[in-house]
Order: sequence, then C-alpha cells, then structure tokens
Amino acid sequence: MKTIYLFTIFFFSLFTGQEKTRYNMPDYEDVMMTSTTYNLPLNINFTSSTYPKNLKRLEQKSNGEYLNILEYDKNGNLIYKYYRQYVSENWNGKYLTIIERNIYNDKNQPVKTLILHSNIGASLNEYHYDTVGNIILVNSTGIAITGNNENHWKYIENLQRTEDFDKDKNILKLNNKKNKSSYVFEYDFNKKLVKAFSKDQPSDYNYIIYQFNNLNQLISKTVFDQGKIYYNNSYFIEYKDNKKITKEYDEEKNLTQTTVEYPENKFTLIETANTEYKFDQKRKYFGKTLIFDDSFTQDNNEKTLEKFDLDEYNIPIKMVSEKNGKIDSTLIFINKYEFY
Repeated sequence: MKTIYLFTIFFFSLFTGQEKTRYNMPDYEDVMMTSTTYNLPLNINFTSSTYPKNLKRLEQKSNGEYLNILEYDKNGNLIYKYYRQYVSENWNGKYLTIIERNIYNDKNQPVKTLILHSNIGASLNEYHYDTVGNIILVNSTGIAITGNNENHWKYIENLQRTEDFDKDKNILKLNNKKNKSSYVFEYDFNKKLVKAFSKDQPSDYNYIIYQFNNLNQLISKTVFDQGKIYYNNSYFIEYKDNKKITKEYDEEKNLTQTTVEYPENKFTLIETANTEYKFDQKRKYFGKTLIFDDSFTQDNNEKTLEKFDLDEYNIPIKMVSEKNGKIDSTLIFINKYEFY
C-alpha cells in the first residue's frame, strides 16, 4: 500500500489582518494511533455523534481475549484506547497490542497523546492551539524498540487500565524525554489553505498543503517532496450532492483509486475502487466501527464478505466471514459497558 508520511500537526498563523477560521482538518496523522483510523480490523471507535451518553468504559472480548477497551471521562473525551489485533498462532503472543492515552485541557482539547505499541515502541505528541482551536504546534518524541521486534513489548497487553498505563516504565521514560521534534502549520485564511512542515527543515523542502473551499470543506491534501508534488501520498476531493469523492493518483498522474463516502441513515457508506491493486470494496460504518464489508479482488477472483450482528449501541457481537459464498469463519464478541 502507499507509504504513509508521519506529519504531526501544528498550526501557526503568520498572516496578520486576516479573520481566523477554525478549519475542519482531517484527523491528526500518526500511524500508531488507533482512535482515528478506519482500517484496522475489528477496531472499535465512537465519534462525537455515535458515543453512548455517559459511557465510562467499554470492554470487548472474543474467545476470552481482550480486543478493545475504551475509557471516557465525564465530558465524553476518549482518555484510554486499548486495541489488540490477532496476527497468527506462530506470532509471539499471537496478538499485537496498541494502547493510546489522551490528556485534555479545560476546553476539552487534547493536549497530549501517549502511545505504546508492542512491536514498534512508544510515542508522545503534545498539541498547542490558536485562539479559535486550530492546532498550531505539535512537539513529538518516541522510544524505538531495539533488537528483536517480534512483539518485543508483549507485556503491554496487561496494561488494561489507565492507572497501569500511567505507571508503566516506558511511559515514565517517555514523559521525561527532553528532545522533541516540532511541526508547524501556517495558515493563509485569505487563500483558505494550510501549510504543514517540519520546523527542523526549510519550509519549502518537504511540506503539505491542505486546501479548503468556501464551505470549509477540505478539497485537497498535496504532499511536496523537495518542492515537487508527491502524488502517491496526495489526494483530491470533490463534493456532489451528499457524496464526498476522493481521488488518488500515481506518480505518472494515472488515477489509482476512487473512494465515495456518503451517509445512510445513522451509518456511513464508503465505496472504494482501486485500479492499482485491482480491488473493489463496499464498507458500512457506525462512526468509525466497521459493521459490513463486501470486497472483491480481481487478481485471485476472490469475493470476501463480512457481516456483523450488532448490540443496542451498534457495536458488533457476531461476525460471519465468507469467501466466494462459503462461510470461512465466525467470531462471537462479548461487550461489557460501564456508565457514569
């Protein structure tokens, strides 16, 4: 799949005399974060519109193993996200574990994210904002796993509560690190664009331009590599009726993927046609939780279908996976809710 560039987000307006706007930026990009992604298998995420009122903690198990744990504060902010992904019977511990911890200010803005990843290490991001809520600066640091990286930090699967996470030896080391990298976003409110770049490099070297329309809708993310457009990591968006249409290209400017996103009652449908890897996919989400997946891969002529039964909060309690019309596997989920 396409290379993901790790650009942490922070925004600084150099343009005086301009009326500031709160931009509807895409989710903050950190490949170790599980709270912002659509793509991790069996990953549960609520959004502000799908969050069950007064939810404090949700635990999800399958076959006696934790898959997801989410904790919220009394304001509905996600403060703890525990996620495990099955790899294989031969993998050290069978499951990969990622844990995310978020700290908020009195405006319910996240000011710090700490992450433990059992196969990569740890990362920390500190966020700073302007007066209207745009992020203007992110300071980042991390700890990389050295030596054997086959689930070397398997132990973190036992950190199942915020207090356990906060006392972890690697989190304590992370919080004490002084050297951090910094990234900046410059806002041109007249031109309705945001420029993101590393503070350690010239602003015209490697950077991203986010362009918005008059409705404050993102219409493109253009990545520049040494001053030239890097199409493999850019995308371009148009809006038609109630649909958001995202197009991606290769370096020869050939269209490689079209994604169409639109609402259906309380759900979101995302349809993807990829000519590079030759697959078609139709997915349905509740918030950012996958509840239906119908995919077809041309190269091996394989049709995969994942169907879910849901509980009263539209979280999966059963998944049946089919390949070419035959049942391949069935998973049962046990969901436990705790409310304030």
